Amino acid sequence: MARFNPFENVNGRYGAPMGRHGHDVESYDGESKLYARHCGGDGYYDRGGAYWGHSKVCAVWTRGGDFCAYVEAYTPAAAVAFVKQHAA
Repeated sequence: MARFNPFENVNGRYGAPMGRHGHDVESYDGESKLYARHCGGDGYYDRGGAYWGHSKVCAVWTRGGDFCAYVEAYTPAAAVAFVKQHAA
């Protein structure tokens, strides 16, 4: 099984897309283990080429990517805490 990549390369025919589609933070089940990674990349773009407008974005996901949300946070730990705090 391939490892889940929350920052897959984008294919923007007319340039970079603004952000990425993700789940609502409230849809996290509250029990599954969360993983997180800072968007990385260059300046305002993540490592896969999506444009965010700033570089304080982290992806938070569960194993296999069944849940994946993009949140504003400076560190992966802060992003995980945010998702846990706002889960329904």
